[in-house]
Parts: sequence; C-alpha cells; structure tokens
Amino acid sequence: MDKILFSFADLSVKDKAAKEAAKYFSRAGAHVVQQDVSTAAKRAAGISFREMTLTFADSQKVILRIKQTGDIYQVLLNGKILPIKNQDDHVQAISEIVAAMDAGRTKFQKLLAAVKIRPPAGIRTAAPKMEQVLISKRDALKVAISEVRAEIEKLNQGMVPS
Repeated sequence: MDKILFSFADLSVKDKAAKEAAKYFSRAGAHVVQQDVSTAAKRAAGISFREMTLTFADSQKVILRIKQTGDIYQVLLNGKILPIKNQDDHVQAISEIVAAMDAGRTKFQKLLAAVKIRPPAGIRTAAPKMEQVLISKRDALKVAISEVRAEIEKLNQGMVPS
C-alpha cells in the first residue's frame, strides 16, 4: 500500500509528497503542467484543509484537499467532487482520478470550446474603427468619381459641334 503523506504546515509545490503526487499522475498518463498550493487553510464541515491544485496538459484541474493529518480528504475534478474508492492507497486513487479525467475529457473539451471569451473592457478591437475609416474612404471616392464624371461630361459637351 503506497501512502503519500503531505506535511500540512510546510505544504508547497516543492514538498516531497507534492512532487511524488505529480510523478504518480505522470506515470498514470496525465501530465501536470502547473501545480499550486493555497497558502491559507480553509474550513468546511468542521474540517480544516489546504488545497493543492494540479492543472494538466488538457486544461483539466484536480484539487486535492489535504487535512491537517496530511491525508487527502476530498478530491475535486474540474470543480466537482469526485468520490474515490481506494482512499488509503494513493497510487490507486490517482489511477481512479486519471480514469475519470479520461472518461470526461471529450465533454470537458466541448464545454471549453463553447465558452465565449470577451476581451477585457479596456481593450478595444480595431474592427469598428476600421469599418468607419473604410466607409469614409468609399464615400470620398464616390464624390471624386462623380466630380470626374461631371468634368468628362463638360468636356464632351464642349467638343460637340453646335
């Protein structure tokens, strides 16, 4: 039975157990691209915990909630609680998490693709201004063309024998 025991007080991404957890995820086929540990302890349902967030190559996120005893008390996959059968065997638990990630990958990617991202309020796109510039150029060209046609008409009037 492989047991990863986290140090609650010294929990960080450089912690031996944190590195070991990332290594087990990689072995299971889910490559961790970013690891983050909350600095403040949180409390829910009478349990104090700290969160370790693991972001994977396909943008899925796993949050491990770690109790003061160093055990993983709860696992969240993409923001939803994921029940784990093998709580005492962390390697098996990681395999379960990766299997759940694999099973939900298509749905997760569809949800990501459906999200419409708007640019921040301070950023302006050039398209509306460009449209106005092009409309004014078009109008100026129409005026110039009508002036040239009028000039041609005048010249043609002067050449016609009377």
